[in-house]
Amino acid sequence: MVKCGFYEADITPPLGCNMSGYFKRRISTGVLEKLYAKAFAVEADGICDIVISIDSELVPKSIHDVAVERIAQATGIPSDRVLINATHSHTGGALGDKEDMVYTPDPIYNNVLGRIVGDCGILAYQRLQPAGIKVAKKDVHGISFIRNYVMNNGQVFMNPGWQNPEVKEPFGELDPELAVMFICDEQDRPMGALVNYALHHDCVSNWEHCTKYCSDYSGIMSKELKKTYGQDFVTVMVNGCCGNINHFDISRTFDDFFADPPYIRIGRRLADEVRSLYEEAKPLAITAVDGKKEIVEIERRQVPEEEVQIYKDLMIKYPTTEGLQYSFLDPNGDGWRRKRAEWILEFVEEPEKLPMVVQALKIGDCMIYAVSGEVYSEFGLYMKKNSPCAFNMVAELANGGDPCYVPTPQAFGTDLYEAQIPSSKLIPQGGYIMADHALEMARELVK
Repeated sequence: MVKCGFYEADITPPLGCNMSGYFKRRISTGVLEKLYAKAFAVEADGICDIVISIDSELVPKSIHDVAVERIAQATGIPSDRVLINATHSHTGGALGDKEDMVYTPDPIYNNVLGRIVGDCGILAYQRLQPAGIKVAKKDVHGISFIRNYVMNNGQVFMNPGWQNPEVKEPFGELDPELAVMFICDEQDRPMGALVNYALHHDCVSNWEHCTKYCSDYSGIMSKELKKTYGQDFVTVMVNGCCGNINHFDISRTFDDFFADPPYIRIGRRLADEVRSLYEEAKPLAITAVDGKKEIVEIERRQVPEEEVQIYKDLMIKYPTTEGLQYSFLDPNGDGWRRKRAEWILEFVEEPEKLPMVVQALKIGDCMIYAVSGEVYSEFGLYMKKNSPCAFNMVAELANGGDPCYVPTPQAFGTDLYEAQIPSSKLIPQGGYIMADHALEMARELVK
């Protein structure tokens, strides 16, 4: 017998907390959409998997470790079978362990959040009841776009501007697949869903609103689905590999694109697409659930000694950041160069190999992959293409691993922000190392 359970908890921080996600200090002033932690538990033959999604920019190791330990103590479910991923909302709370010149975490919020996330998993487990699962998928176009482009002069730019005539073609491969797992009770009443789609949760866009907490488009999608399936319906967002995907349709004009808030438009569109899949979804065969989670150590990129010395000299020239303004759009400005020097000198002190977390979670004939970092879409496509299962989901920014960008080897050597040290920390094959390890674990799970 298959049993499933859901639980969701409000994790909206107090006003006045710092917000992570941009290269500018932001202090929260309000709430557009509440932030949530949402959990799904599934059990077959006494073995249980748990999937938890957090409306946050990332999942710090401290949050992951507290949550999985709490779940294990209360339920006996090991970390291998608990997946915790972030929606990657850029309008979330002050979490994490690292402070810099634009961001200060809130230790009180972090302490509470770790326990709430764990409790969501426990409470979903406590709500297990006989249930049925069905799945469906489709490609959804028009709301997600590769954000990097090859220009006519051969250079590669991120977000090159609206209707820019110098744009030649996208640099990368889009993953437009929307995959949905629907869960219904014994009376065939919808209980909740896992939704997997690859798109940056950075769609609020209006700077005035960017100082207000918001769960972004998946929060709107969740509210819309509650209107259809009832207020107890829980939508667990599994955000796919979207390190190079955002919502900007540069073929439109600025005024046209922002005629209505993008996060609302996208959330409603996805809700409509999820509803359209409900009737055509097919039962998912579940004979067993299981999971594997492992740390994979991947070599760190190296910085030439002469370059390190340049940054040391710059730190001597500017011993503090006082009075320096910086933007990553102005890489030659003293403020940005000083900030980059600080990052690089911290980076070269990191271990020669960095721990990245990789997971494969089996739910019957569905495999859910989870990897650390902001991962390019090509790696999500790669895992799904080579998976031993026909129905798959992929989660990035999962399980407390390093949140660095993981670009494709082709991006190295370009001026793309995601491919520069220390935004990108791993050697060029790092993404494939993680993906291949996840696939190896998946194949072991289906033996």
